[in-house]
Amino acid sequence: MADRDGRLYFMLTTVKLTKSFADDIKAVRNVSITLEPGRIMALVGASGSGKSTLLNLLAGLADADTGNIHLNGERVPGPSEVLVAGHADIRLVHQEYQLMPNVSVRENIKYALRFFEKSYRDFRVDELLKLCRLTDVQDRIPRQISGGEKQRTAIARAIADKPAVLLLDEPFSHLDLPNRLIVRDLLFDMVRQSAGSRPTGSRSTERSTGSRPTSCLFVTHDAFDALSIADSLGIMRDGKLIQLGAPVDIYHRPETAYAARMTGPVNIIKARHLPTLNLPEIDNPNELICLRPEQIQLDDNGVQGIIRSVFFMGSHYELDVEVSRYLSLRLLTTRTNLQAGQTVGIRVDNESVWRLKP
Repeated sequence: MADRDGRLYFMLTTVKLTKSFADDIKAVRNVSITLEPGRIMALVGASGSGKSTLLNLLAGLADADTGNIHLNGERVPGPSEVLVAGHADIRLVHQEYQLMPNVSVRENIKYALRFFEKSYRDFRVDELLKLCRLTDVQDRIPRQISGGEKQRTAIARAIADKPAVLLLDEPFSHLDLPNRLIVRDLLFDMVRQSAGSRPTGSRSTERSTGSRPTSCLFVTHDAFDALSIADSLGIMRDGKLIQLGAPVDIYHRPETAYAARMTGPVNIIKARHLPTLNLPEIDNPNELICLRPEQIQLDDNGVQGIIRSVFFMGSHYELDVEVSRYLSLRLLTTRTNLQAGQTVGIRVDNESVWRLKP
């Protein structure tokens, strides 16, 4: 698929993928997604929700029981159908990085370009070292660099020959905050920048024509990273994709309590407590209600509550406020003169109330 400027676009799609293991444990259940060219998709879910298994299916490293995967209309074969498992246009970066231990960062990246002409190979490695903030450590071997630098080396190697799809398994899980931010910005820059033309002398004539953006799909259990850079966000639970949409929509309008909790701090209360907050009653008193902490305001004229805990979060404070014997809420504030045991007023606007499915 190409546009009128000759740029190649590869779309990854799946149709009702299913994968089971021993004892009929279903790791992936009827998952259908579409990853559009030059876009970032994040999948969030608890450990054991099927995220890593789905990545292995998408990369052609595991056989699906049912369903198909297509890249630009062509089916991606599983390992039982090919001599070497995997797909030439899809790269998967595992949590363990899988770098060659006894060669330098530069050589690790260069190895992915071993079939290209030397002039382009050197140019591309220099480009990737700069993009991935690795220039200063390019001559070190993996055991001499940090976890964040190992992660960026693995990403640089994976994108060296400009694959159509980059898959990342928990790319932020082993990183401290500074490195998380660097890797997050790297992914954003990598996908957003225009892909350059591929050189002559590459191993594939078809793949050397024109240019194309790389699409990225990563899985994580921490929505902080997913919300900030993803174009679309999926929630996985027990192998099922239970919700998929724009991050802002899923954050503010989660369908279930699980989706709400997986996308950030949240107060889940029963509808019977709404009148306590001076909010209208609804028909079912046991219905679950979602209130994000930032939707609860301090207001001297509001409902009275007692601060039970104050947590300093850097840019703001988190307060646990006991409104009644049966209702406590967490809220955010930048006020600095608050302490445990203090009485405060709070207000919740009716439009902030979001009703969850059972």
